Amino acid sequence: MRIKVDRDSKIALYIQIKNQIRDKIYSKVFPQNYILPSERELSDMIKVNRSTIIKAYQELKSEGLIASEVGKGTYVVYTDEIENNEKLHNFINRFYWDEIYSESSKQNYGDSISKIMKTDHGQRIISLSGGIPCPDSFPEEELKKIHMNLVENDMEKVFLHSPVDGYMPLKNEISNLLLNRGIKASPKEIMISSGSQQGLDLIVRTFINSGDVVLVEEPTFFAALQLFKTIGAKVIGVPIDNDGMRTDILKYLIDKHNPKCIYTIPTFQNPTGITMSMERRHELLNISSKYNVPIIEDDPYGELRYEGEDFPTLKALDRNNQVLYLSTFSKVIALGLRVGWIVAPEKVINKLSSLKQITDLHVNTLSQHTMYEFLKDGYYEKHVKRVKKEYLFKRNLMAMELQMDSLKECSFELPKGGYYIWYKVSNKLNSNSLIRRSVENGVNYMPGQLFYNKLGENNNYIRLNFTYPRREEIVERIKRLKDSIRQVR
Repeated sequence: MRIKVDRDSKIALYIQIKNQIRDKIYSKVFPQNYILPSERELSDMIKVNRSTIIKAYQELKSEGLIASEVGKGTYVVYTDEIENNEKLHNFINRFYWDEIYSESSKQNYGDSISKIMKTDHGQRIISLSGGIPCPDSFPEEELKKIHMNLVENDMEKVFLHSPVDGYMPLKNEISNLLLNRGIKASPKEIMISSGSQQGLDLIVRTFINSGDVVLVEEPTFFAALQLFKTIGAKVIGVPIDNDGMRTDILKYLIDKHNPKCIYTIPTFQNPTGITMSMERRHELLNISSKYNVPIIEDDPYGELRYEGEDFPTLKALDRNNQVLYLSTFSKVIALGLRVGWIVAPEKVINKLSSLKQITDLHVNTLSQHTMYEFLKDGYYEKHVKRVKKEYLFKRNLMAMELQMDSLKECSFELPKGGYYIWYKVSNKLNSNSLIRRSVENGVNYMPGQLFYNKLGENNNYIRLNFTYPRREEIVERIKRLKDSIRQVR
C-alpha cells in the first residue's frame, strides 16, 4: 500500500492517511473485502505513530468504509449501491445469447468433427473414427528441409500476404499435378482453399439459396450434409450400390425436385469406400448435361488407390464445364497443412474469390509456399507411393482382424482405396448401447447414422478408419470392438 504523508502540511497526518485510503476505496483500487494492513504494519510502513493509524481507521469506520473483525483483520466494507443495483438488474435480466442465434445455426448438427479434432496428441488417443492420416507417415525430413530453406532464404515472403485465389507458383504446380488425373486446368481456373472443406463451403454459399434442393449420395460425408442444411437447403439422398450413385433413381428425383446441384464423392466414397463405375460416371454426366444441373465432385482420396486401375475423375470426363472439382493435400500429406483447391471456370473462380476475401482473405502463406516447394522438388510422387504402401498394409490388417473369428451377421466389402471400411453389424444390436460399450472398452468409431440425411436411419453400419492408428493399435482396437459387439449382443 502506497500512502504518502506531508509532514509540513497543515492537514493532520491521520486525515491525510484517511483521505488517501478513502480515495482508493471509492476508486475501487481497494474493492469490497480488501484486507488492509494492520495498524502496526501500516505505522511501520509510513513511519508514523500507531495512534495516528488508529485514528485514521476510526474515521473510516465512522464513514462506513471499513470494519475490523477478529481473525480477519481490517477490511473494506464499502460497496457502490448503484453498482449493486446494476448487478442485480443484470442477474434478473441476464442476456440470453440463445435467443439471437440465426435460424440456421439453431439446428443441432452435433459436434463429431470437433470431438475428432480434440484428440490429445500428447496421450495419442487411439481412434478409428476420424479421417486423419497417420502421423508416422508424415514426410518429416522433406518438410523440415523445405521449412529451413524458406526461413533462411524467404523469411519475409512466406509471412506476407498472398493473392486471394492463391499463390500463383503453387497453382501452376497443381495445374501440372492435375494432368496426371486427366484434368486440364489453367492456373486461372484454380483457387487455393483451406482444405477442400472450405472449398465446398465457398461453392455452397455462392450457388445455393435457402430452400434449394441438393441431391447427394446416401450415405454421404456428414460434414457436407451439415453444410447444406446450415444454409437452409433441402437435402435429398440418392441411393447407391456397388457401382455408385443410382442414376435411374437420380433421373426420377431430378424430374420431381428440380435440384440446384448434385454432390458426389465418386472415388473411394466417404463413408462406404465405393468407387463409381465408368458406366455410371458417363450416365451421371449425361444426366447433368441434359437437365442442366451442375455437379460438385469431391475428390480427397483419389490418389490413394491400393489395387485395380484408376478411373478418370468426372472433371476429366467433363466436356461442358458442368463439374466443380474439389481436392486437397490433407488426406495424402498432413491434415494440418489445410491446403486444398477448387477447379472451375475462370468466371466462377472470380466469383468464389469475392466471397473468400471476406472470410479468411487467403490461405496461410507459409503452407502454400511449403506445398509449392514440396511439388516442385519432386517429393509428392515419392510420398504418395510411400503412404499407399503403408495404408495398403493397414487396410489388409484391419480386414484380416475383422474376418478372424467373424461375428454372426457382421460383414464388409474391402475398399480398393481411400481411408475407410464400412462395417455392417447385426440389425439386432442397439446402436447406442454399442457405441457406449465400445467407448468403455477403449475404442471409438463413427456411427453410420451420421452419414444419412435423417438421423436414425441405417443404424447397423459403422465407419472404421484404418490410416490413423498404428499397426499394433489396429489389432488391439478391432479385438476390443468385437468384444463390445459380443457383450451388447
